[in-house]
Amino acid sequence: MNYTRTFLRESFFAEEIIPLDKKDFHHEINVLRKKEGDKFIVFDGKGSSGLAQVFKLDKKSFEIKILEVLPTEHRSGIDINLGQALIKNNPFQFSVQKATELGVKDFSPLLTERISIKRQDYNHLIEKCYQTAQGACEQCGENWLPVINSPQKVEYWASASKAATKIVLFPGADKKLTDIDIKESVALAIGPEGDFTEQEIETLTKFGFVPVTIGNRILRAETATIAAISALRYGKKEFRNDIKKIITQ
Repeated sequence: MNYTRTFLRESFFAEEIIPLDKKDFHHEINVLRKKEGDKFIVFDGKGSSGLAQVFKLDKKSFEIKILEVLPTEHRSGIDINLGQALIKNNPFQFSVQKATELGVKDFSPLLTERISIKRQDYNHLIEKCYQTAQGACEQCGENWLPVINSPQKVEYWASASKAATKIVLFPGADKKLTDIDIKESVALAIGPEGDFTEQEIETLTKFGFVPVTIGNRILRAETATIAAISALRYGKKEFRNDIKKIITQ
């Protein structure tokens, strides 16, 4: 049976009854119309999930019972650390959503010279990113939330990266993404509208990032995010193995 999925901030164990704040679960109560006895999947964003049931629901309270704790999932696939330049809010949240669905493990908003957002409440931004990532995990079946870092300058992010493969998307690059030998950990830098400046590219290359292109088309930043992550995972045969499993079932 396909159960709906709900993110639960706290850890949980079998047979536990957990009181929840109804305000935080508006979607489950008022949209999905959950009622006492209904079952659904809960996950904590750290690999753990469980089968839960609405234990009590009335005007004052909302309680669930954990019926079963499911086996913990280990993170699979290449370790992608995405440095995404800040862009307009809706496209940026779209990038967060799709990066989460595609298995990015670490997400860093980058402050660039061509940043299109002059003022930003960073705490609000991070909270919004987490909400977006939680929704993406609920939809796609991922039990691991990505780490979402505070906005940071390109130089700081690049200098701190310890990834085995470091690449930056840049339309004027001589190399294609398919020319790169992709290791098990990847730092991927994607610029804003108008791309990174030449100085920012110099900074990235100073810290070992290789400029690459993913084709002749000029893509929006959020489109480039999807294309690059998909290409990385496909290059490591992750998508191809999934497709092969489906075909042989």
